[in-house]
Amino acid sequence: MKKSILLLAMAVIATGILISCGDGGEDPAPSLEITTITATVGDVTRTGVVDVEAQTVVFQPFAPRTDLSAVTIDVTLPEGVTVTPETGAAQDFTSGAVVYTISNGTEEMSFEVSVTSEFAASIAFVGDANAPGSITERDMSTAYEYLSGEFGEDLEYIPFSSINSDALQYIEVVVYYQDSDPGNNPGLLECIPSSAQAASVVSAFQDWHANGGHFVLAGHGTQYLNQLGRIPDDGGKPYAENGWAPRIYGSGDGFENPDQWGINANLNVAELETVSTADWNRSTHPILEGCSTSDVANPEEGTTYNHPIIPMIAAGYKEDHNSMWDLNAAPIIDHVDAFDKADKWEAAMEATLIGTWGHVVDLCCGAVIELHARSSAPNEGSIIALGAAAYEWEQNGGDNAFMTNNAAMTVNSINYLIEK
Repeated sequence: MKKSILLLAMAVIATGILISCGDGGEDPAPSLEITTITATVGDVTRTGVVDVEAQTVVFQPFAPRTDLSAVTIDVTLPEGVTVTPETGAAQDFTSGAVVYTISNGTEEMSFEVSVTSEFAASIAFVGDANAPGSITERDMSTAYEYLSGEFGEDLEYIPFSSINSDALQYIEVVVYYQDSDPGNNPGLLECIPSSAQAASVVSAFQDWHANGGHFVLAGHGTQYLNQLGRIPDDGGKPYAENGWAPRIYGSGDGFENPDQWGINANLNVAELETVSTADWNRSTHPILEGCSTSDVANPEEGTTYNHPIIPMIAAGYKEDHNSMWDLNAAPIIDHVDAFDKADKWEAAMEATLIGTWGHVVDLCCGAVIELHARSSAPNEGSIIALGAAAYEWEQNGGDNAFMTNNAAMTVNSINYLIEK
């Protein structure tokens, strides 16, 4: 009996030892969580905020214009937890969030990781008025209202009094359209307001332009090339006598006119004989995309230009505010013909002629041009100059039937420069 009791006790002890040795089974899986996660671009690092319930990770936005195509994501995890994509790898966030999945070998959890940059307008419409609602000149105010509607929050108004390096920091294109009201007829040297000629403003624009900032200069705004230093020297002559300057200029009150005005972009449409080998048909330049054409000169009389033009202002009242180039005035004497001279003009100005007056077939003048970065300043931005008198956004308080061409030309110019 005692022997049986002893054997039973030994069996119970052995069973207890076996149970004790096997108690708990396998080690529990590590906690499925993200300890820390960071995003790094260049020398700037942001720490993410992990929301387990929403399964998202967000970061404080990076500065505007930050390149988000190669953001390094570093993830710290509990031992035994893995992450895909792997930690330390660069990710492209330009198209939105990237999904990161963590796993402990038993279960997994996915997080939408979002890396963004702050928003900043890339286009500035600049002027003398303290606010866009204070622009009194009707063409200028109409242009601003249209462009503001077209580009939304990506376009902001900046008065000249607020121009400095900080204001221009994230701007890619500055639109400066200057015109004058009836009764205010400034001369060539007076059309640019004093606020735009202030030394600090000119210096800020020059520095910004030298570092890749682009301009669209329209109307009398083409004269701002003087302040920007983009007009070549003409033997020391003053600006008003400089043959390289846009000296075809008008600022009168205007008059009634029965014709349709515009620009001719096929610069040798008459196929005049020339030694120039350049392709003078500039009608495919990107800033002219979508512009309608017509050969009508006087719709009432039925006369034509004998070639297509891009009409920009309809029959009726015209201000006639040219601010463009007379190629015949340029100090170029070693040329064979008008187009050979235009070749040399483009080389000296480091520019491309895009359009002339609608009726002109011998390229005596330049109404629309693109100034490229100069060879002496390769990081410099480009400039589109729209100087034809036909560039009007309204007609004597009424609609301009061809305003859509002016709008297309301006919008195209902005987009073309942003994409450069």
